[in-house]
Formats: sequence, C-alpha cells, structure tokens
Amino acid sequence: MKKSKKALFGALAVAAAVGFVSCYTGSEYEEPSSNQSQENSPDENGAADSDLFKNITMKKIESGSFKFGDDTETVGAFYMAATETTQKLYKEIMGSHECSVEGDNLPVDKVRFYEALVFCNELSKKEGLEPVYKKGGEPDASKWGDVPTSNDADWNAITEDSDANGFRLPHKDEWVFAALGTNASQDSGDYGNYYSGCIGSDSLSEYAWAGESSAQIHEVAQKKPNSNGLYDMSGNAWELCWDTAGDGKRVRIGGDSKDCIPLSAAWDYPNDGDWGQVGFRVVCAAPAN
Repeated sequence: MKKSKKALFGALAVAAAVGFVSCYTGSEYEEPSSNQSQENSPDENGAADSDLFKNITMKKIESGSFKFGDDTETVGAFYMAATETTQKLYKEIMGSHECSVEGDNLPVDKVRFYEALVFCNELSKKEGLEPVYKKGGEPDASKWGDVPTSNDADWNAITEDSDANGFRLPHKDEWVFAALGTNASQDSGDYGNYYSGCIGSDSLSEYAWAGESSAQIHEVAQKKPNSNGLYDMSGNAWELCWDTAGDGKRVRIGGDSKDCIPLSAAWDYPNDGDWGQVGFRVVCAAPAN
C-alpha cells in the first residue's frame, strides 16, 4: 500500500521535520484490570482520579512544557483516559459497532473520525459536562444527522469549543506530552527512540504490544502503565488526535502491535476511514462535579 510523507514536528498549527505516512493496517466502563488498579493514584486533593468521573477512569496530566523538534510546546493541565476506549464503553454510548475482533475489554477500532466526535459529545452528556464539538453551531450530536460513510464537508467543518469542559480527542502535543511522562525533556526535541514508558526497545515489551508479525488487538491495561498511569500509549491500537496532518486527514499516533512507532512520529488517517487497529482515547479539561 502506498505511503506518503507528511510534516510532523513543531507547533500544532505548523508541521515540520517528521513524516506522516498514510498506510492501511490491515464496559461496564473502561477500568484498568483489577490487578493494576493500584496505579490509580490520588490527586492533590487526596481523591483518586477515577472518583472524579462517574463512568470512566481518567488520569490528571499536570501542566508543563517540553521541547519537540525545534520548538518548545507548553501544555495546560488536563485529564486523559487511562486506557484506549474499550468496545464495551463505546457500545454503551453509541450502540452496536463492528470491530475487527470482538471483546468487551479490547480497544474499539474501525472507528471513523466523525464517530469519535459523536462519542465524545454523547459521553460528555452522560457525565453532565458541556459537549465540546459543534456542527453548524449545534452541540447536540443527536441533531447532526447520520454519520457519513464518505468524506463530508459539513462534518469536516465541525468546530471545537475550547471553553467547554466535556470530552474530546487529544491535541497531538497533549498526547505526546502525556505519553512521554517523566521522559519529556526541555533540552532535546529528538524522541526518535522514545516510547511510552521507556527509552529504546530493550524494555518495550513491558509497556507495549509491539513487534508482532501482523497487527493484533489486545485487551487494554495488560502491560505496564507509563509514569502518568496511562496504558498502551505505544502499540496495541492507533489513537486518533484532533489535529490535521496537513492534507485534511487526521493524526493517528502510537502505532499498533505490528507497527509500534516512536513518539517522534505519526501517520495520517482519512476522516471517513474505518480501518482495523485504529481507535482513540479521550481527554477532558475538567473533572465532573
């Protein structure tokens, strides 16, 4: 299949230095598995992150800055889901959905970018938060009409309300910053050998499903979390970001179990794509009441 280079490094509005590659790789709620639930550490107020939300386990990512390529990125504090969105949670919010392999605790895949936006708004409503995405100024996704199965100009024009406190897809700099954890550096923007949880490939298998002969989906939270308590940021399923890849397509990052890519790189994804091994995790600006 054809691969095409796109620019990556730099501020979100400017792509530079690393290629995006176009390539077809072909719950009750999403809680980490019980033997790893101790990783859900208290926040500064003494409450576990999972207690702040009714239906999903989130981890607080403190604000900070890091060098990425030639630029310094500054990221405000936010919450990120501890795991990729599971099939169980996705179906509870969205109804039936065909995945490449079925299983409650497997990451949902074959998700169109448009569907991910609807999911975010519907999950926000369930949590009592303000929906982030608006189509023609309308935040109620139930009024948007059917999700298109082909590229759609009206759906491409959906906007993000930065003042809303609901769930959304991460921006790429947020995703990379959260994946790096304590490995985020002020001195070097070169993360060509960095994966979530580790540097280099020697201990990669402890943190990521990687190096398999073909892309396979595995249950979430079976490997070690990174220093932010996030599972499967590298490997398992590709994760969608809000950002465009410079050609109208969207950023997908982290890689799958066959193509587990370093944190310096990302590939692109068509808005109407429904490919296997492509899923997402959500972020949120503020905790539920």
